[in-house]
Amino acid sequence: MSFLLAGLSLLAAAHAATVEPVALSNCYNLPMWEATGPSTGFSGPWALIVDQCVNTTDPNGACTMEGFRSQSSSIDQQVDKGYIGIVGQQYNAYTPLRCVDGTGFVINVVTGPSSAEFVTVNITNVASDADLGYGMGTDTEAIQAYTHYIDGVKQDGIFIGAHNVTTWGMQLQGGAGGLVEASASGPGQ
Repeated sequence: MSFLLAGLSLLAAAHAATVEPVALSNCYNLPMWEATGPSTGFSGPWALIVDQCVNTTDPNGACTMEGFRSQSSSIDQQVDKGYIGIVGQQYNAYTPLRCVDGTGFVINVVTGPSSAEFVTVNITNVASDADLGYGMGTDTEAIQAYTHYIDGVKQDGIFIGAHNVTTWGMQLQGGAGGLVEASASGPGQ
């Protein structure tokens, strides 16, 4: 299963693809680059969308999450850290993702009763639990953008991941309002 930035088409299956990092020193390499006007220096916003989903617990591989979108969920009362997962309904509100020059990928999260701010998206460096989130401490790194190639042909879409891995595992989190947690699924995981 891959994550796709919304608004782009995706035809590639993550397991069969060769990945290539997208240079992000500036975000102009990504779709929806804002080059003029009062808000410049960013690309997006996009939703993360589940694409090419395979349910390994179903004999037919049927996956009911195909097309579901990203949403953030804080894990403490100060709202300074949390997870980015997939909501249990396809048309729920979603948390948009952006790329900001000099910062990388950010999401707009609620930080109080009537306020929100953009925070950097990262992935934990724990191989068995490489969660997608924000504010997760020092043992994290920024997510990266990738393109996929199948048989040498570049596929449509931008994929996110880390360490040349764009495949993600999903797990329903009990008591989290139907949030499905996203963790990178590298070789041997």
